[in-house]
Amino acid sequence: MNLSGEASSGPRVLTARHISADISLPETNNEINSTLLCHSYDLDPDFETYFAALQTYAWVIFACGLAVLLIICALYVITLRSAVKHWRDQMHHVAVVLSIYPIVAASALVMIVVPRSRLPAEAVAQEAVMVALYHFFCLVIAECGGTEQFVRSAGGADLETRVMPCCCWPCCVIPRPKLHKGSLMWLRYLVLQIPIIQGLIYFILIVIWSEDFMLYQGNFVYFQPFIAASILSGMWGVVMCVRAAISVGRAPRPRFLVIQLVLIIVKLQCGLAKSVPNMANLSCVMKLHPGVFASLINNCIMMLEMLLISIWAWRVYSSPPGKDMEKVQRDRVVVAVLEDNMRSIEVKSIKDGIDNKSFNNNVPEI
Repeated sequence: MNLSGEASSGPRVLTARHISADISLPETNNEINSTLLCHSYDLDPDFETYFAALQTYAWVIFACGLAVLLIICALYVITLRSAVKHWRDQMHHVAVVLSIYPIVAASALVMIVVPRSRLPAEAVAQEAVMVALYHFFCLVIAECGGTEQFVRSAGGADLETRVMPCCCWPCCVIPRPKLHKGSLMWLRYLVLQIPIIQGLIYFILIVIWSEDFMLYQGNFVYFQPFIAASILSGMWGVVMCVRAAISVGRAPRPRFLVIQLVLIIVKLQCGLAKSVPNMANLSCVMKLHPGVFASLINNCIMMLEMLLISIWAWRVYSSPPGKDMEKVQRDRVVVAVLEDNMRSIEVKSIKDGIDNKSFNNNVPEI
C-alpha cells in the first residue's frame, strides 16, 4: 500500500489491518477510569477550578466560614474586656495569647477559599501559636510577681525537670536545679527559641514551595525532626514553668490547656489530615483531589474548634487569677501545725525517757 498516495488523496484515517472499523471496542472499567481521573486532578488547584468544583456549595461554605470568623473576633473583644478587670498590668500578654483564636480561624478560612494558600496560611497560624506560647510564659512569670518575687515565693525549692515530654527514661537522670534567676532565664531562652526556629524553618519551606511544589512535597519530611525537636523542647520549658507556678499557689493550668489544644489542632490534626489521602484510597468527591477535599473538611472543623475554644477562653480569663492561693496557704498552715505537733511529741517522749532513766537510777538494787 502506498502511504503517500493514500495521504494525498484526501483526509483519511489509517488503521491496522487486523482491526475492523465495524467492530466497536469493549468498554473499560469506569470505576478504574474515575479513580485515575480523580487522582489526576491538581493537588494545588487554582481558584476558578476549585470554585467550579464546589458548585453551589461554595457560597454556603464561604458564608458560614465568614460568620464563624466574625463570631470569634467578637468573642476576642468580649474576652479582652472581661480580662482587663483582673489582668490590667499584663494586658499586652493576654491580648497576644488570646489573638491566636481569630488568627488561626482566619488562616483556616483563607485556606478554605484559596487552596493554593495552604502553606503560607499554615505558617501564619503556627507562628501565631508559637509567639503566644512565649507570651504565656511571660504572663505566668508576671502573675507570680516577677522573677524576684517568684524565686522568693519558691523558697529555694527544686525546679521539677522530669515533666512532659521528658518524664520517662532516659530523661530520669536529668538533675533538678534550684529555682533561681538563672534557671528562670534558662527557661525563658528555651521557650523563646520556638517562634524563632519555627519562623526560620517555615521561611525556608515557603521559599522551596514557591520554587517548585513537587520539590516541597519531597523534602518536607526532612524538616520534621527539627520542627518536632524545637516544639518539644519549648513545651518542656513551659510545663516546668507552669509546674513551678502551681507550687507557689498560682493556677495557670486551665489557661495553659487552652493553648495546648490549639497547638494540637494546628500541628497534629492538620498533619493527620495531610496523611489520610496517602494512607487510604479515597474516592473522588465533587471533582476534587482527595487531598484538597480532606484539607477543606479539616479547615471547616478547625474553625468550629476555634469557636468552642474561644468560648472556653472567655470563661477562663473572666475569672481572677490565683484562686488556689488560699488553698496553698491553708495547706502550709496545716503542714506547719503538723510539724509543731510532731516536734512537741518528740520533746515529750525525750522528757519521758529522761524521767524514766532517772527513776530507774534512783531505785536501789536488791
